[in-house]
Amino acid sequence: MPEGPEMVFLKEQAEQFVGQVVLEVSGRTKHIPFDKVQGQELTQIKTFGKEILFCFPGFALRVHLMFFGKYALNGEVNRPLELGLTFEDGYLNFYACDVRFLPEPWEGRYDWSADVLNEAFDPKKALEKIRRQLGQLICDVLLDQQLLAGVGNGIKNEVLFRARLHPESQVDHIPDAVLKNLLQECVRQSFRYLDSLRTGTVREHWLVYQQKECPRDRIPLRKEKIGKGQRSGYFCEMCQLLYHPATL
Repeated sequence: MPEGPEMVFLKEQAEQFVGQVVLEVSGRTKHIPFDKVQGQELTQIKTFGKEILFCFPGFALRVHLMFFGKYALNGEVNRPLELGLTFEDGYLNFYACDVRFLPEPWEGRYDWSADVLNEAFDPKKALEKIRRQLGQLICDVLLDQQLLAGVGNGIKNEVLFRARLHPESQVDHIPDAVLKNLLQECVRQSFRYLDSLRTGTVREHWLVYQQKECPRDRIPLRKEKIGKGQRSGYFCEMCQLLYHPATL
């Protein structure tokens, strides 16, 4: 599933179309009134977590790539087209995604302080919300987009490793200092990931995600599906501390 940094990277690539008029709208999506979009000027592109928002006068188009979504800038993918936008100087195609038409006032739907890549991100507010997730595993909490928009499975594995925190630790038992450091890592790791996309060094970016050996202890990483969502976890049982009542 694409994560927040990938949406910001797409935004940066697509900003060449800001100020241009949509010449044609195509695709099989049923949620977009094509006639209201065609002929409109793209005024801005924004992102919220794993969503990208194309802003027009009076409305926005929201695209979520879900688990298997793809996009192509001035190109095509061998899949059924969900949404295609043709501008004066090029086109942008989306596949296997969820597309929505958001009439104004749409910005009030979003809590921008929850987006780890947004300048409005509020770590204090995020900590308060996380602390209310009683009995939840930290690996599940990190993937909750209402709490930390943009954090996906790759970032989750990396920040837990860098914070030396076991993914099956319960929120109730994790000290505030550890959680604060974890939130800082969410921001740092998201921007690291974005930089690796810009420089084409994504493969070198990951320390544990989809890796086999702990780079600190040089022992095999555990790989298994954990948490409510049964998402893939990569972690080291030697250097990532499992917090439970006895550790307090």
